[in-house]
Amino acid sequence: MITTMTDTSAAKKASIERKTKILRITIALTALSFIIFLITLTSSYWIIISYPSEFLSTRQNMYVSRSRYGIIWECIIGRSKLNSTYETRCYYHQSQVQNASVPAEQTLVGMIRTMLSFSIIYMLLAIITFICGLYSIRDYRYTYKRLTAMIYILTAASLVVCIEVLTTIYRHSNQHLHYVYPPGTKYSYGACFIFAWIIFIQLLVSSCIFFACSRKRKGTFDEATEEEALANQPVNLGR
Repeated sequence: MITTMTDTSAAKKASIERKTKILRITIALTALSFIIFLITLTSSYWIIISYPSEFLSTRQNMYVSRSRYGIIWECIIGRSKLNSTYETRCYYHQSQVQNASVPAEQTLVGMIRTMLSFSIIYMLLAIITFICGLYSIRDYRYTYKRLTAMIYILTAASLVVCIEVLTTIYRHSNQHLHYVYPPGTKYSYGACFIFAWIIFIQLLVSSCIFFACSRKRKGTFDEATEEEALANQPVNLGR
């Protein structure tokens, strides 16, 4: 009888240790994805744009052949004169409306602000998720793991909004602002765009892992450890 109880307790303890290891790996991947996003945030390789031949951009006052569009800035590849050499110029996205009489430009500036805002929201939520994940490993109460899983979902949602607004900015400019992207302009997605979707998938998978590891255990001392049993005992708040 004693041997059976000991074996059961050892199996439960091994299960808890295995879940803890999985959660630690998940948190480590979250930290890695956050670092990757910070790198991609400073890059312009999100959308690669190819212009028609010899397109003269009035904004940059140069003949543009290609450009790279990112979250923070856009890098233009072109030349000031047709017989000059190619050069690369990088500009921060405009935060003010240059031509108030054009409603499409007002919409563009609003979407740029939304994209930047949600990128900041993502970074803040990612930091909160990392801290909550570490705390949920140290504390056996299942509610902390479920809270962390829900924050993961919010973090993924803020990231996908940032990605979608980025693609909407190009489509909007291509359709309504022909002096920015003239007819015949082609585009493709860069490495940063692909990395962002991988990070989004990682966040959703991490949320599922925390939900799966948050199975409620009854507060009895037959659990794998005394600490876990105490942590999951019901709390009487009184009246």
